[in-house]
Amino acid sequence: MRARISSVVLITALLSPGAARAQSDSSQVLTVVQRLFDGMRASDSAMVRSTMAPIIRFAEVNDRAAPPRIESDSVNEWLGAVSRSNHRWDERIYDVQIRVDGNLAQAWAPYTFYLEGKVSHCGVDALQLLMDPSGWKITQLADTRRRDNCRDVQK
Repeated sequence: MRARISSVVLITALLSPGAARAQSDSSQVLTVVQRLFDGMRASDSAMVRSTMAPIIRFAEVNDRAAPPRIESDSVNEWLGAVSRSNHRWDERIYDVQIRVDGNLAQAWAPYTFYLEGKVSHCGVDALQLLMDPSGWKITQLADTRRRDNCRDVQK
């Protein structure tokens, strides 16, 4: 009997309007995140820029520095590099986890970065997004980078 009640409660919760909206929001967030990487792959900086809020921050830990330090990349310089990449960049995300609360979302995405078809590096992308009247926009992107034990997701 308890199993039936638990199943009914679970099904009711999953079919509630709040759950449907959360699933819809998660899908919309994933669409924006995927558009960012599709734009990178296409060397289309305008497409990439369309995913971003007017104010955005890129952050990373530069582990090549001694000692490692937190740095912030220039968005405009990075967008210029995207447009000059000549279809050589291919960042593939997988096992994406998305959390949404109202107008705030976070995406956690392991990735493998291919340069000219070969694994260059990998890590995790952590993106924060906010929703305004135009939709979800990326406000921050931070990532980790390593060169060993990278998953080849193209196979």
